[in-house]
Amino acid sequence: MKYWIKIDRFAAWVLLVGMTLYFISGYGMAKGIFDASLATKIHLDYLSIIVIIAFVIHAGTATRLALMRWQYWNLGTKLIWGAFFLLFLTGFLFIDKFYTPNKTVSENDDSTQLSSDSSNNQSDTSTSSAQPSSSATGSTTTTEKTFNKAEFAKYNGENGSPAYVAVDGKVDDMTSVFIQGRHFSHHAGSELTSSFYSYHIKSQISKYPIVGVYTS
Repeated sequence: MKYWIKIDRFAAWVLLVGMTLYFISGYGMAKGIFDASLATKIHLDYLSIIVIIAFVIHAGTATRLALMRWQYWNLGTKLIWGAFFLLFLTGFLFIDKFYTPNKTVSENDDSTQLSSDSSNNQSDTSTSSAQPSSSATGSTTTTEKTFNKAEFAKYNGENGSPAYVAVDGKVDDMTSVFIQGRHFSHHAGSELTSSFYSYHIKSQISKYPIVGVYTS
């Protein structure tokens, strides 16, 4: 009994520290409180797994001890208990590391989002298109290229291609943030103005190189 209590307490501390770092790294990705690429790697590659495993151990040992205390710890409850936490752990690990959403649905969502933001983007796009295609726009931009929707979709961050995202009519290289073309539920090669401003302030976009302008 003491052995299981120690495991439960250790898992609880790991869960507390892991969740704290998970939130901090999440703000690193969204708010830029430290290097975004490092925050993304820590958040997605390490902490997600640590938090899931610590939660399963903590919840599993706590419920086991509770069932024993209530005298419900028999073969039936053992099988249900084991199956539940095994499915919980494998299910979340699969979603975290292997599951990829249907891209057709994602593209439809992005198209809807683009139409809702078109009134805000048209003025920026028309102004940008009026500039010479090879003009410099700052220290992070060398040339300015115009991307239509079909061409833009090719830069989805998959199979070695760069991950481009359109915000306010500008195309930004976000390869450092979009791992394998994905950043949470968002896909590279998409117009994400509304989604970007839902989580970030405007100044955060200046961290990424501008590679061109986007026209629908």
